Amino acid sequence: MNISQKKLEFETSKEVLLETILKNKENLDTNLIAIAIKNYVKNHEKYSLEKKRLLDVISNV
Repeated sequence: MNISQKKLEFETSKEVLLETILKNKENLDTNLIAIAIKNYVKNHEKYSLEKKRLLDVISNV
């Protein structure tokens, strides 16, 4: 998987998190929001690691 795919997953998870919060603003479903936050954090970590790996490869060239 490349950095573009990781970034897309990260951005998508961020959008899902925001949509979940907005959809549930009247009656907060903490379970759905917690799941969305976990997915966001997981994808953010994957994206950060992939970005760091790519920068390391570039800096060694």
